[in-house]
Order: sequence, then C-alpha cells, then structure tokens
Amino acid sequence: MAYVVAQDIYESLTTVARSQGVCHGTIWEDSGVQLLARVNRADNTPLLQAEITSITGKVFLLDSTTPTTASSTPTVTVASVIFDTLQTDSRWDADSTGYNFKLQLGASAFATGNARYRIEFEFDPSTAGEENCVMVFELSVQERYAG
Repeated sequence: MAYVVAQDIYESLTTVARSQGVCHGTIWEDSGVQLLARVNRADNTPLLQAEITSITGKVFLLDSTTPTTASSTPTVTVASVIFDTLQTDSRWDADSTGYNFKLQLGASAFATGNARYRIEFEFDPSTAGEENCVMVFELSVQERYAG
C-alpha cells in the first residue's frame, strides 16, 4: 500500500476557498493508495466532520482519450474520512502535527501503468452560503512488468 501525504491542503473553507496546490505522488499500477491530508479552516484550525455535509470523489485518467471524464467515482463518507482529532501515526511523515483526512482507494482505480491520474474531492460545507472547495491529488502510476 502506497501513501500520498499532503500537508495543509486547504487554507479556507469559506466563500473563497484557496487550495495550496496539487499534491503529487507515485504508485505502481494495480496497487491501492491511501491519501492523507490535513484540511484546515480559514483560521488554520482543523476541519471537523460536522462542518461538511458531503464529499464527492472522482478519479480521472489524464492520459486517456477522455481525460475530463471520471474513470471511477469512489464512495466517500464524511464520518469515515474526516477525523475530528489530528492523527499522528507512522503513515504521516510530513510533520508532527498530523492529518485529519484519510481515504484508501483500491487497485482497480489505477489499472493503467505509465499514466497520470488526478483525484479530486469536492467538499460541500454544512454552513449555508459557503462555497464548495476542492482538494486535488495527482498520481504518476508506474507500469509493473510482473503480475
């Protein structure tokens, strides 16, 4: 299992949400990945489950003939992927503060080697009037010669 770690993915879940960029990683084809991130509010405190109504996930195969069509749409349950306390286990090596977002994507999402994949998560805030915001990971999936 590969891990992709993103430190402080979001600065804001307010009307103008700003991403701190795309998190990049590399995995092997036909292998799963755990995506880890620390998602903060505008005041730089960790996001809580109650502040998000839903999260929509989409995986795109960027090197396909239809790169803007999702190749898979994983089910993302807020209570399963957002932690109300920061996690500081051995998977997180970005810093000593920890992460509050963890999602595992299975090997079937990354079946094509020597390809680039984009994973987008759209957060729907529970507070009326706040805009949705997007967290993005891009993975380079390396071809396996055996298997």
